[in-house]
Amino acid sequence: MRVHTWSLLLVLTTVAAIPSYAQMPYSNSISLSVGAYAASGFGTNPHYAARYNYFVSGGRFFVEGTFGLSSLRSNVLSSVTRSQLFESERLYTYEFVAGFDPFPSSYVPFMILGVAGINQGGQSTFAGVIGLGKRIPLKGAFGGNQFGFRYDVRDQIFSQRILNDEPFVSHNIAFTVGIQFYF
Repeated sequence: MRVHTWSLLLVLTTVAAIPSYAQMPYSNSISLSVGAYAASGFGTNPHYAARYNYFVSGGRFFVEGTFGLSSLRSNVLSSVTRSQLFESERLYTYEFVAGFDPFPSSYVPFMILGVAGINQGGQSTFAGVIGLGKRIPLKGAFGGNQFGFRYDVRDQIFSQRILNDEPFVSHNIAFTVGIQFYF
């Protein structure tokens, strides 16, 4: 799955990103995204995210708040252990990141860095977040230029302990695509 994610990211970065405005005419946006969440050791499940962005300097710098929903469902773990490691299979994430888009009107993706709160099956932890993505305005879509397409790949890095074993560094990867509304 990770190879497919990185391949899709490469294609989107080099082919699908079309040149857009030299300077973004809006300072806010909201977006809804869907994708995949690969929780370290638990497999990959569907992921849903809602994001709010505030842009500065024509879109080159931005801050973002994200709320995401996913699952810790794992067919392998459930068939091997026949027990549940967490209170539930629910996974909630919230992120606060700062981003830099060096060339908003080019094919170069933006980079983000920030923090996240992760609630895995009732256990909460904080994580560092790094990632990249691209916002592609859909010029003329729906009679205006307020809509766009976006994709993101993010790595949530944190220390995890399962069943009181030794802690280990966990990398949860989220890949999403979605529609963005600028205002």
